[in-house]
Amino acid sequence: MLSELPSSSTSSKREGRVRVGAVEIAYDVRGSGEPLLLIPGLSMRRTFWPDGLCNALAGTGLCVVRMDNRDAGDSSRIDAPPPDIPSTLRRVLFGLSVDVPYRLEDMAEDAFGLMSALGHESFHVAGASMGGMIAQTMALLRPERLRTMTSVMSSPGGRRYSVGKVSALRALLTPLPSERDAQIERLVETFRLLNGDAFPFDEAAARTLAVGQVDGGTSPVASARHLGAIFESSGRRRAQLRYVKTPTLVIHGSQDPLLPLRGAVAMERLIPGAELLVIRGMGHGFPAPVTPLLAGAIATHARKVGLRR
Repeated sequence: MLSELPSSSTSSKREGRVRVGAVEIAYDVRGSGEPLLLIPGLSMRRTFWPDGLCNALAGTGLCVVRMDNRDAGDSSRIDAPPPDIPSTLRRVLFGLSVDVPYRLEDMAEDAFGLMSALGHESFHVAGASMGGMIAQTMALLRPERLRTMTSVMSSPGGRRYSVGKVSALRALLTPLPSERDAQIERLVETFRLLNGDAFPFDEAAARTLAVGQVDGGTSPVASARHLGAIFESSGRRRAQLRYVKTPTLVIHGSQDPLLPLRGAVAMERLIPGAELLVIRGMGHGFPAPVTPLLAGAIATHARKVGLRR
């Protein structure tokens, strides 16, 4: 089932929701050509993929679809208690099973269901941070549906590859204050911390993103459910990456304080034929100066595979 959201101020962009099983997944679409699905990170709305980058990708001849994951943005919230994150993390570190409301596999099926509803039985996918983990899971679940996979600022799973600077991890896990203005300021400072110091921090863009998150993003319990899905999949996904057959591009910033570069290097090694692009000075985010490089790399990856097909 497709339903339309209020029309966007960008005339070339169409927005809506799709019923996928028990949840509704929100999306927007721009451009025409081969379909490319963009998946955001932990708790983030689809606007985590900036409009400038999406427009640049559409300008290369791609039909660009951004989605809100379940429990985020305009997509459905899940009626389930959140996992206890410290307890879940301890069990994962000791190799024990954990009980979570849903898994990355469920979030991958949300993405497949969205693209089916939009009429795309095969497509390119790019995921950022947790979105990259979902994209990896998609390549393991239904490789016949993916033309290419791009994993940006993400991790293959495992403690060694998933923990960067303690300050960045603490900023991610510390609950937001209760007041709206304080929440916005906390998010802006978190984005500043994740930015790295090689590119100027765009405070205006960060504030716009923060306001969108606070006014229509996720709740702490939804964020805990996302984290539970990440923790539950971590070791299993890393062990399976050698079976990925989807042509893969790994993109990572050299100054990512949250998910260390060594995780991207490991993905290049673990995924057969994977290519690695390290962007010098990029942190955990999308600074505007790297937009041409990112759009060009993702589009070129898709085009190369298209020529081979």
